[in-house]
Amino acid sequence: MGENKCSVCQEKADLKCSGCKLVWYCGKDHQKKHWKEHKGLCRPFNIEEDEGLGKCLVATRDLSPGDLILVEHPLVYGPRPHMVEEGPVPCPGCCRLIIGEKSPRCPNCEFPVCDPACSGLDDMEKHGHECMILGLRDISAINGLHDFYRQDALLALRCLLLQKRHPKKYAQLMDMEGHLERRGRGTDAYDDVQNRIFNYLDDNFFRPLKCMEMKTGKNILPDTAKETIHKICGIIDVNALEINQDAEISALYPTAYLMEHNCVPNTYHSFQNVSDGYKITIRAALPIKKGDHISTMYTHALWGTQARREHLKETKYFSCSCKRCSDPTELGTYFSAFLCMGTSEKSCDGFHQPIDPLDDNTEWSCNKCDVKLTNNEIAFLVNKIGEEVDNVQLSSPTVRELDALLTKMSTFLHPNHYHCYAVKHSLIQLYGYQQGYMPAQLTDETLTKKANMCRELLNVTKKLDPGNSRLPLYTGVILHELHLANMIAIKRKWDVGMKTRVKGIITLLQECNQCLIEAKEVLRNEFTTPPGEKLNKLIATSTQEFNRWIERNKIDLKK
Repeated sequence: MGENKCSVCQEKADLKCSGCKLVWYCGKDHQKKHWKEHKGLCRPFNIEEDEGLGKCLVATRDLSPGDLILVEHPLVYGPRPHMVEEGPVPCPGCCRLIIGEKSPRCPNCEFPVCDPACSGLDDMEKHGHECMILGLRDISAINGLHDFYRQDALLALRCLLLQKRHPKKYAQLMDMEGHLERRGRGTDAYDDVQNRIFNYLDDNFFRPLKCMEMKTGKNILPDTAKETIHKICGIIDVNALEINQDAEISALYPTAYLMEHNCVPNTYHSFQNVSDGYKITIRAALPIKKGDHISTMYTHALWGTQARREHLKETKYFSCSCKRCSDPTELGTYFSAFLCMGTSEKSCDGFHQPIDPLDDNTEWSCNKCDVKLTNNEIAFLVNKIGEEVDNVQLSSPTVRELDALLTKMSTFLHPNHYHCYAVKHSLIQLYGYQQGYMPAQLTDETLTKKANMCRELLNVTKKLDPGNSRLPLYTGVILHELHLANMIAIKRKWDVGMKTRVKGIITLLQECNQCLIEAKEVLRNEFTTPPGEKLNKLIATSTQEFNRWIERNKIDLKK
């Protein structure tokens, strides 16, 4: 093999481009010098036009899991829309939610803030630029925190403010798809934007602003037309990404928005924190071949096919026909399947699944007999069961209550149904933690039940999210709880001198070790969120304790 040569001077090089890993440099100076020429070739995708999809990202070379695809900062970001009339509201400076009615105020515009010293209040890329406009409102008639502002209007206002401050960003923003043809007069989306956002902004801010502009001769916001506001709100609804870290953020990115949806996405993304401007990093989660479309997921991986497709139709205005949606078994998980209802004369041990999951009116047939159910009948049952699951889950349930609910659902639903999945995932986090079910109180039978439940959940999760792009926290929790259940069972036998008679104890210990290794890998990109950071620390602590126990007892896991 020949030695690597610098792309600028052709001398020996040992510095590789971290993005594409295709070119070499003798040092950082030549790498910087070459960037203007190289940047167009560095990114591993092209933006192409697809007849059915519109603009999309298409891989220009083969990519392996972990390969870098894109890093970029948002064009604009702000508080995530919360269409509620009560509860916490976001601080316009840092977007953290403000708890309590008696909050401090921004010194300049009098809007509710988390703290008058909040660093985002003076930042022109955050609150600083909008502060003057927000201060135009007559606050003498304001009654209470929620009369102060429509929290879902702040991001729309920040988009408008790009017109003069960052015209190139504004042009990029307005080039995004807003699906106005689906959000016209008479639609719920149109009425909501008109009443909640446009009328609010126009009555309280734009009219006073126009008066001020006439007096001063300054044109601060050239375009505040109703049509522009509707288009911006459509762009936000269709293209914004949600960030859950210290605050609840919606952000619009100049290129990332072009990733198309797939219920089994081939990428994962992570966000930097506010100090880095919520920069997004996108990497391959699965092998991507040259010519493949680069995809993400716009909905929740733990919803059934009908719920996912309905959500996408209502919010993104398309019908998904991906591999998972097209498969009645949902990749072999039976995540939406019902047990056969049978008839008064006949029943069997089969289960119902949709004949054509891409047909909203499809019948559901049993895989072992000729009994069929209509889609409306299935939807009615799903909604009723879902309501009961939600009511129980929101009431701080006990183990017994969740066990009873799972037993009840098991007479209707496939064991892997998404409602069963949700209850099982809650149960494994209560076994060993709730009074009456603390580690010393768990029976051997319950420990085995918890471990088996974890294995069932892992089997489903790995099929639905093979690249760990959407469910790493769920998977991390399952792996850790399986490790804990096994270790409690192992230590009981070990402590009473039965270690030489416990069949398969090394196998269980190997499973414990593998769980910790996998959990660390699954959670490698979850350090920027509080739950991810907490779970990573927990995994690290459990790994140290496990290794010390193995060393103390002189166990060879390679046997």
